[in-house]
Amino acid sequence: MTLRAGFLAGAAAAVLPLAVRAQAPPSPSPSPSPDPRWKNHVHGANGVVLLPEHRAIEWELELLDGHTFKLSQYRRTVVVLNVFATWSEKCRRQQPVLTPFALAHPDDTAVFGISYHEDERAVREYRKSFAIPYPIAVERRDALLTIFENRNVLVPATIVFRPGGTLSCAWTGERDRDWLERERDYALASSGAGG
Repeated sequence: MTLRAGFLAGAAAAVLPLAVRAQAPPSPSPSPSPDPRWKNHVHGANGVVLLPEHRAIEWELELLDGHTFKLSQYRRTVVVLNVFATWSEKCRRQQPVLTPFALAHPDDTAVFGISYHEDERAVREYRKSFAIPYPIAVERRDALLTIFENRNVLVPATIVFRPGGTLSCAWTGERDRDWLERERDYALASSGAGG
């Protein structure tokens, strides 16, 4: 899997490394959506991911099935990236929440899994046992290490992008269905794509 981030500027994108900080207490968004429903919405983008919240970035992931995921191909949808490990009990507890969430929003939300340094066979078995309908990447290089503080991949981690390709939020730890729905709604509303 390759993982790249760059600020989009016309047709060219400068490639910059990603960095993620350890979990921090939630803080209000510095730029709340014009939608009054989200005036006091709190999310974890600040203090978790060192990415600009107002510039589209590009990510590229090599998927388990051989295809390539590019964030720029999903500019009209919310993108939810879930970093997981098949051996993690927290990831196993969260997975039954992610699958129905992905199936509930096929028109405006794309969910992708990212597994770090795991045997492909174990990831395929995990996908089958949970009937995961969305694509999964298995990261074999150490690109994921560069996005986590102290070069330690934390699982589960969930990163949400708005339809325009800008960061909406990022959190480590288990997330429930209500959280996913709330962050999806926020990403849509704050991009001007949703109610």
